[in-house]
Amino acid sequence: MSRRPIRFGGPARASSRRQNATPDLEELQIERLSHEGRGVARAAGKTVFVAGALPGERVRARLLADRSRYCEAEMLEVLEASPDRTEPGCSHYRQCGGCDLQHLRPQRQIAFKQEQALDQLSRLGKLAPEHVEAPLVSLPWHYRRSARIGINQLQRNAEPLVGFRRRASNKLLAIEQCEVLDPRAQTLFVQLRQALAECGDIKQITHAQVQYGDQAGALTLRVKKALDDSTRTRLQACAEALELELYIESDAGIRYAGKGTPAPLQYSLPAYDVVLDFAPGDFLQVNADLNRQMVSRALDWLAPTAQDRVLDLFCGLGNFTLPLARHSAEVVGIEGSAEMVERATANARRNGLGNVRIYRQDLSQDFRHQGWYRGGFDLILLDPPRTGAREAVQQLTQYRARRVLYVACNPAALARDGAELAAAGYRLSRFCVMDMFPHTAHVEALALFELAP
Repeated sequence: MSRRPIRFGGPARASSRRQNATPDLEELQIERLSHEGRGVARAAGKTVFVAGALPGERVRARLLADRSRYCEAEMLEVLEASPDRTEPGCSHYRQCGGCDLQHLRPQRQIAFKQEQALDQLSRLGKLAPEHVEAPLVSLPWHYRRSARIGINQLQRNAEPLVGFRRRASNKLLAIEQCEVLDPRAQTLFVQLRQALAECGDIKQITHAQVQYGDQAGALTLRVKKALDDSTRTRLQACAEALELELYIESDAGIRYAGKGTPAPLQYSLPAYDVVLDFAPGDFLQVNADLNRQMVSRALDWLAPTAQDRVLDLFCGLGNFTLPLARHSAEVVGIEGSAEMVERATANARRNGLGNVRIYRQDLSQDFRHQGWYRGGFDLILLDPPRTGAREAVQQLTQYRARRVLYVACNPAALARDGAELAAAGYRLSRFCVMDMFPHTAHVEALALFELAP
């Protein structure tokens, strides 16, 4: 099939076309998906990224941006559809920036994520898992138990906006309901917008965060200055209608703004007889079902015994620490936040686990002088942020722990840090991806490294 090349850049000076004319429409053949989940094509010698397009498709697209090494295009029409294409389940999908893969069948989404992760392990870390295990998956809808929600107010009519960022934009999109949020949040956007409309000037409120435990939930409003009594009363009523506890976050911290005593926020890991308390603003794995699966597989792979001393880095609330303690001689958890150290310690005490010790430490710094470091460990678990744990890994290899489990939310960081472990004599024995965030291109993974004999 012959195709005209995309017209890159502006028109020639001699052209009669207006300088700001819309670029020509063009047909593109999509070859693959990028790490961000965009379709990738080639035209006029350049790579073209097309959001919403799938491999094998022929699409009509309009050029949006001409960069030095690549171009970005907007898909206007699918001329030949992929058999993996499906109808998005959310009416806001084509405008909202929260999800980017609803047009791809869920079964194919997780296969794509596995392909991307294995590719990055190979290219960036020169790593090949000995065994690639079945991915961990959850239901693709209503899986999120926490979300940050934007709040703004239009200047022209003072109408409040409640929702998420628009796709490829910093502007806010008004949302009626979100199909990936916990079912308990399905009226949240409408009710919160109605309450804010009754409050008048709400420019001091910048955003909200909703978090659900197994029973109770919290609605936290971030404010730039104190709310007046009338506004606070209306928002309290809104939170009560939503069966949420109201909290207000300011530069001074987060304070309870409801009536009486707030219901405790907690979630359980029944397989290990563990209940974890959390507070508004705490980090917690957003997908409750997937989290339970992840913890179970982590312990299965690490296989702790009653004689083992275990190190849990970036331990947070104790999500892995406490289940590990049920099967180990001792678990030492390390966390950078003083508040989370207190929370994890309290969680261990609440669950009757006397073999847990939690310490505060910036894991990007040298910690070899710390007392807990000199104890030696049989097993190590790392659950770092997206930046990874390179500095920590470089200081841990002297332990010669028999197994190291890396919980990754960034395959590129895993590849880099895994290469450090490989250089220290570890082999990547087991690997799997996890669909913690269905309908997004975000990839999480478990990687087990075992000390070579």
